Amino acid sequence: MVAAEDSNLFAIILAGGASSRLHATSPLPTVDKPLLKFQGKPVLTHVIEAAAARVVSERIVVVGPQSLPTGDIATVYEEPPRSGPYMGVYTGLQYFAQQFGPATGAEGVLLLGADMPRIAQGLTQLFDHHDAATHAGVAIAQAAGRLQPLLSYVPRSLAEQVFAKPVINAGLMKTLRSCEHRVLDVPDAAVADLDTYQAAIDAGITF
Repeated sequence: MVAAEDSNLFAIILAGGASSRLHATSPLPTVDKPLLKFQGKPVLTHVIEAAAARVVSERIVVVGPQSLPTGDIATVYEEPPRSGPYMGVYTGLQYFAQQFGPATGAEGVLLLGADMPRIAQGLTQLFDHHDAATHAGVAIAQAAGRLQPLLSYVPRSLAEQVFAKPVINAGLMKTLRSCEHRVLDVPDAAVADLDTYQAAIDAGITF
């Protein structure tokens, strides 16, 4: 049975990074990580589709350049550009506040990276965490003993508090870990990113 879309779920997809390590290790010029092709589609498209399995499209926002291929999904960019994932989350939350008003108690926000082509394999655990209780707390995915803040869940009301001010290059992991949180084990493949050329090859990216 496929779960229905949940109007209490939101998703911020962070796609504004410089992909500097990928560019530095690639033997040839290449596009940024969200635009790399995986199984015939940009990685960003896979992440959007994974989120859209439960999140209403109007409640998904991509934080990155307007040129990204997001279809009917809203795109906003942090100011200044490339000022870190904390600022990306802050910008996404500001967009939701403008569109939907202040948070209610039952709402949750997924924080997702745009460079994990198999992220869907880890989203099930976050969806279940959201479903488990009316007031689910912060949850951070973990694979191979390593936390991944770009596969995490934050109650929207709490997110509006801890990301209340714009702070350039603030630590996303530090911010999440400062909250009471659960660690959710996910498959290694779910958080396999594309930080380097070799990592992209290992993940099945075609250049």
